[in-house]
Amino acid sequence: MKSRNKLRIGLALGSGAARGWAHIGVIQTLQRNDISPDIVCGTSIGALVGATMVAGELDRLDRWVRTLSWQKVIGYFDLTMAGGLIKGEKLFDFFHEHLEDRNIEELDRPFGAIATDLASGREIWLRDGSVFEAVRASISLPGLFTPVERNGDLLVDGGLVNPVPVSMCRALGAQVVIAVDLNADLLSAIHR
Repeated sequence: MKSRNKLRIGLALGSGAARGWAHIGVIQTLQRNDISPDIVCGTSIGALVGATMVAGELDRLDRWVRTLSWQKVIGYFDLTMAGGLIKGEKLFDFFHEHLEDRNIEELDRPFGAIATDLASGREIWLRDGSVFEAVRASISLPGLFTPVERNGDLLVDGGLVNPVPVSMCRALGAQVVIAVDLNADLLSAIHR
């Protein structure tokens, strides 16, 4: 007799800057096909979209993204010369106004974000505390966004060390991982 145990599905959403909004369409396609990941991990923009999905706010994010114009995007940037070109506070003020910040451990399913320790270059797994803080650290591209201080470490974009967090999904118990890599064509073009 065959086992009817359901495989634990992980969703690994990779880095990709503005390409990352494509993650919304991937998730919507999974939902239309009744595929519901048990574990969601993200790097950089993948962390933002993944956290929004796990918090049940993906439709709100989708509506907001569809209203974006270059003028609106530029309006969210607060220029600084200390530690990065953009503080990111205006952008995250918007998220605080429109989305509920919760602790990662309170979410409906396991979620994790990848960041990089600026001093050591180590990969940091963000699995507890504020969702916004984890996402803010994971998207902090050095030189563009200011780093995030957490537990005495300065954290920056996780895409520097783990652009598609399949390893984190597996460590959290995923038996099958749906990995979304938005940069494969860019990397292959660089290595030609």
